[in-house]
Amino acid sequence: MFNYDQRVKFDYYRDGCLWYSTLKGFQFPVPINSLGKDSICLANDKAERFKYWIKKELSKKVVDKK
Repeated sequence: MFNYDQRVKFDYYRDGCLWYSTLKGFQFPVPINSLGKDSICLANDKAERFKYWIKKELSKKVVDKK
């Protein structure tokens, strides 16, 4: 279903969230208030670094389908 060896890319900023998407099109938010002051968010990065937010968005999608 989802492989954390994938890459993610930054799409846009909106309402306090950095929105990223995987190269397969799955989009997810990263709230800036959840990042530490020394966090670096790259425009292109490994999906594994975003595992927490990806899982959180995936679980929302599953609940929405029920």
